[in-house]
Amino acid sequence: MPIVSVVKCEAYDLDAVRQAVTAVLAPLGGMERFVQPGMQVLLKPNLLSATDLERAVTTHPTVVEAVVEQVQAAGGTALIGDSPAGPVVEQPPVWRVGGMAGVAERTGAALVAFDGVAWKRLNGHDYYIARPVLEADLVINLPKLKTHIFALYTGAVKNLFGVIPGTRKRELHCRAPSLPEFSEVLGDVLALVQPGLTLMDGVTGQEGHGPGPGGTPRRYDCLAASTDGVALDAVITRAMGFRPSEVLHVTQAGARGLGVSDPDVIRVEGDRRALEWGAVDRPRFPFNFRLPTWIGGWMGRAVQLRPQLDEAECAGCGRCAEVCPAEAIHPLDGKPPQFDLDACIGCFCCAEICPRAAIRPRRGLLARLLGVDV
Repeated sequence: MPIVSVVKCEAYDLDAVRQAVTAVLAPLGGMERFVQPGMQVLLKPNLLSATDLERAVTTHPTVVEAVVEQVQAAGGTALIGDSPAGPVVEQPPVWRVGGMAGVAERTGAALVAFDGVAWKRLNGHDYYIARPVLEADLVINLPKLKTHIFALYTGAVKNLFGVIPGTRKRELHCRAPSLPEFSEVLGDVLALVQPGLTLMDGVTGQEGHGPGPGGTPRRYDCLAASTDGVALDAVITRAMGFRPSEVLHVTQAGARGLGVSDPDVIRVEGDRRALEWGAVDRPRFPFNFRLPTWIGGWMGRAVQLRPQLDEAECAGCGRCAEVCPAEAIHPLDGKPPQFDLDACIGCFCCAEICPRAAIRPRRGLLARLLGVDV
């Protein structure tokens, strides 16, 4: 029976976070169980984009700093790495805006760019994983508790998609455009990385149209940890109000034996009251997300969620075009871009990255007639 440890943590005050990290790791054996002297330990936070911390898009730097300190106290060398959306750059802006540069300066932890890859093949498919991830002695996964327009929820399993560097993510979105296919990709990445520990930042997360600037910040006031990221996701999604089978990548990972996805056989340690959040604004599940790609045609287009641009909010930055896997967005020199909705695969990478939250999901005609909600 896997253990998911949960503790209350109501603010990002560094001393409070230090105490909470110690408390949440205690039922798992403490950091000393995972880190031995001389180990290279990669911390993988969620660094989706360079967004103000108040938007709750990225893992908060105080959580990362507290974990770095514990890794170092156990004798390990701490590395911090992730691949934000968009092309790989040597010093991504999110390091500064998201507070990671400050963490590195205060602690001596090294920031590593995911600019080199190692080729892996699993289930007949090619994956290019950031080399620092595979070279580390231990990977500690540090996700942010958020909703997700496409996958409904992003946590332990989904956060590992960031080990795919830069525009390599686009290749996987194009190969696996439907939610069932993309969920299989997430399971493959989990199997290839196999983090030894997951610790989730749930002090402030998101609800609504997450995981980017379009999401609504929401206080969850907790940290959660487990050696089984699937089990952690299963416990958190139940607390958010999702049904056990609703978050497909968690269900599929459990079915593949990559973790335990049945909340009823998971032991929750710590303060269970930390999971009492009341009603959470969750993305609605459009039934077409479960349709296999081959159905497609007019029916798929009629019910598919599509991105809709609010031109009054658009800054013309072109970031949406930069990350679009299908190259369905065409920038126009500082003006609102053009969307080719016939080419759109509905992944909503554009909405995730838009700094002005100017892109929102819009239902297809048939979905609107049938009353399918967003």
